Amino acid sequence: MRNSRKNINLLINCFLCMLFLSSCSSSYIKQVDPELKTAFGITLTSPSQGIFFVQNKKVDAFKSEIEAHIQVANSIYNNYGPATDRRFVGTTNARQLKFHTKERTYLIDITKFKKRTALVLFDGHHKPIIVFHVDRYHLIVEKYFIARHK
Repeated sequence: MRNSRKNINLLINCFLCMLFLSSCSSSYIKQVDPELKTAFGITLTSPSQGIFFVQNKKVDAFKSEIEAHIQVANSIYNNYGPATDRRFVGTTNARQLKFHTKERTYLIDITKFKKRTALVLFDGHHKPIIVFHVDRYHLIVEKYFIARHK
């Protein structure tokens, strides 16, 4: 019984790790010079954190997909918002997001996304995370952001 419980926990952890890795896209995250200016963007510097809900309005999507994104964004905002001095939680129409850690600076150009909606997480210490699947927003926020930084 004890071994089967360990095996189940191991399988669940492997599944969550695969889910996390498959739901995030780092191809849109570029390491840049800290002096680079953003075009209509937001900049966050460590130790500040951010949970951003973004849309690339150049990409078409079904109305239901956009509504699901907004509904989940509102739910997460109600659980973890509003913004504070250390954490921003909310929807933005910024075209670019720039994040400074102690060692690196990252730029995300939202206008390059091939999907209409996304969640962008920045924990203040590591490379930001982009999630395109609305059904994974809550899981990613809870498991890989909030739990680590309470």
